[in-house]
Amino acid sequence: MIRTIVCATSALARAGLASIVRGDARLAFAGEASPLELERSIASYDADVVLEQRDGGGEAVRFPTVALVDDPREAWTADAANGFEQSPHAILGRDTPPDEIVAAILAVAAGLIAVQPRALVPARVAEADRLTPREVEVLGELARGAPNKAIAARLSISEHTVKFHIASLFAKLGAASRTEAVTQGIRRGLIML
Repeated sequence: MIRTIVCATSALARAGLASIVRGDARLAFAGEASPLELERSIASYDADVVLEQRDGGGEAVRFPTVALVDDPREAWTADAANGFEQSPHAILGRDTPPDEIVAAILAVAAGLIAVQPRALVPARVAEADRLTPREVEVLGELARGAPNKAIAARLSISEHTVKFHIASLFAKLGAASRTEAVTQGIRRGLIML
């Protein structure tokens, strides 16, 4: 069982987080702490993971952490800019359902980083820059390494239309090559490999 500490400024928030931890048989509730008590509590509770509701910047603790924040995009971008040195291992929105929070705790306990796809898409992406369903299909085919002719055959469109979609993908993703477009698609959570 994964021993989990819950941390939040408010006692009510800590109680809510504790109920999520107690509600899953794979997790063990190790205790709770306010942000000021967290570092000391980690050692005394012999915890594996911290589930923390963050109210702003605050002091980050170098420990496997699942952070619940107002804007996961902003938090992820700030942590990436700082080199992830004191970052949580998972960044989720406060509105994340309990099953996804538990999944993030399990991932962090396994040594992984977890982030919601919406956190990877910059907030400033304009409506016009969003990919159409067909562009996502073409991007998926690019990820498989398919040439234009094969993409056209699989999607029942002309090669000219494939070239048009690829040009549009490059513009929207800021890519100069197929590899770069696929990389951007993965980073933004548009496709999975």
